[in-house]
Amino acid sequence: MKNKTIVVFLCLVFLCLFLRSQNQTEKDDPEKIVQSELEHFLRTAQITNIEKGKIAGRTAAWKITLEDETQLRYGIFKYVHHSRPKFPPDSYTYELAAYELDKLLDFGRIPSVVEREIEGLKGSLQIRIENCFGLDAKQRQNLRSPDEEAFQNRLEELNVFENLVYCERKELDDVLIHQESWEVCRVDFGEAFDPTPELIPDQKIIRCSKKFFQNLQSLDNDVIKTKLKDYLNEEEISALLERKISIIKIIKKLIKEKGEEAVLF
Repeated sequence: MKNKTIVVFLCLVFLCLFLRSQNQTEKDDPEKIVQSELEHFLRTAQITNIEKGKIAGRTAAWKITLEDETQLRYGIFKYVHHSRPKFPPDSYTYELAAYELDKLLDFGRIPSVVEREIEGLKGSLQIRIENCFGLDAKQRQNLRSPDEEAFQNRLEELNVFENLVYCERKELDDVLIHQESWEVCRVDFGEAFDPTPELIPDQKIIRCSKKFFQNLQSLDNDVIKTKLKDYLNEEEISALLERKISIIKIIKKLIKEKGEEAVLF
């Protein structure tokens, strides 16, 4: 019964993370309230169990059991810190940078993650999303969303964000799909923020949501610099800002060629 309650609660959390309401203030926005509560929980909850070597992947992430007075949840802890100019780059700081940018854009596709020290190691602690399957499973099993067009739109929007942070979609299971809502989220940005002004060669931008495009255009560069300076070096930030300009130009060009309805959803 306890496990069932946990799964149900996490499903509700996942759904809340992707609720959008342009008519609400930030103070009253349930998405932001849940996000803030999750961040607080990740920072302060008691660690009751640590499982090492159970999660496949290059970073040997730990599965963390977290509890407070009322909740039991799971998190993923990454502590590898090979930031540039180290090669190959792979750092938990890029996870934190991607999440901060996600929040600045009101994107809502990255599960809450904070910096925390565990067993003397600093790293990123991200809430584990339950009741999901990977994009690889969808393609392998030929699964179809109840609204396939809306689902593909979510992937196109995610593609724009991946280009912005230059994080290639190498592993399809980095894109998680909720079993009931078919909302998507993206994990694993440990190799993101390549210091190149170019966009990802094999991930061409063809469509975008109106909201994301508007937020991208209105996001001030100085705000980006301030929020990400603790996680990225100057070269990485400079490249990010150049990619931002390129993406805006590409979308504007597509709108001019095809019309807004064909490009923005």
